[in-house]
Amino acid sequence: MLQPDPSSDSWLDKTRSFVLAACRKPSFTGHVGLMEVVLKYQLQDCSAPFPSIKFEGKADSDEIKISGLKYGCQLILEYGVRLNLIPPNTETAAVEQICQDVARALSAQQHGALKGVKFDWFVCVVYLLFGGQIGRARSFLATFSTTLTSGYLWSLRLLNSTHVKQEIASSGLTVIYYNACHCMERLLQKALPKVACAFRISGMSPSHVVKRWINCCFLNILPWNEICNYVLIVVSEGPTYIVLYCMALLKHLETRLLQHSTQHTLLYDVLEEPVQGFVLANYLDYITALDKEFGLMLRRDLDDFNLNCNKVINIGKS
Repeated sequence: MLQPDPSSDSWLDKTRSFVLAACRKPSFTGHVGLMEVVLKYQLQDCSAPFPSIKFEGKADSDEIKISGLKYGCQLILEYGVRLNLIPPNTETAAVEQICQDVARALSAQQHGALKGVKFDWFVCVVYLLFGGQIGRARSFLATFSTTLTSGYLWSLRLLNSTHVKQEIASSGLTVIYYNACHCMERLLQKALPKVACAFRISGMSPSHVVKRWINCCFLNILPWNEICNYVLIVVSEGPTYIVLYCMALLKHLETRLLQHSTQHTLLYDVLEEPVQGFVLANYLDYITALDKEFGLMLRRDLDDFNLNCNKVINIGKS
């Protein structure tokens, strides 16, 4: 495992280079350990814009009502056991526990009392990444919740949050939809104009599709190892890479999207199906080229958000 030298001026760049190199290896499996190292050293180097969420035990009040909790947890349990990510004797109650713990912790930083919340697919992905170890998963989430990246990668982190302006919080929109998806649409016009045209012809918004992908953290869209690569590279590089990753995915689907648009069939059918044959390693050169050309613009747009904090520092590239 990479252990950067904190005395080196370029240790953060070296860490990120290591992450990119790891993502070029389809067989790489050390995502969890590398994520923890990256996050640890990033927070030593940068100020955190948000306070950590707190896991303070079960409240006396009733549990928070989570939409589709039992069904979602059962799907995660079956998925994790089938891929040998969690022990086969894991019970649904364990998945429900971490979902309730996180929902309660998030509610302490939200406007008003919640009658109910959406199912948190990102929390479940983290639970699976840590092999069903609730303590380690909660520790990671508590640390990660202090970063700007968490507001984008973890779609429910800033939903109805006290850390965004009241008018945005009350809109019910996630930061992903309010900001990142629109950045992606502007980039799509410049970098993949034919794909942008296909969306216009179909009458479907690319923001709607990308929002769905990100909200479910690509579960049932990409293979598990590619989901791990996605989480790792975004934790390392910052929210800009959410936009760039989705651009790579749309480029991968370009031929099919154009074919369906000329045949006047619904793009929805293509975009709701699991993506076949996508490997991040094959698109890293494309992503880094986009980053070189458009990264500064994207980072400015994603950092310049209406947050209720004095100083926001992107833990991605500066």
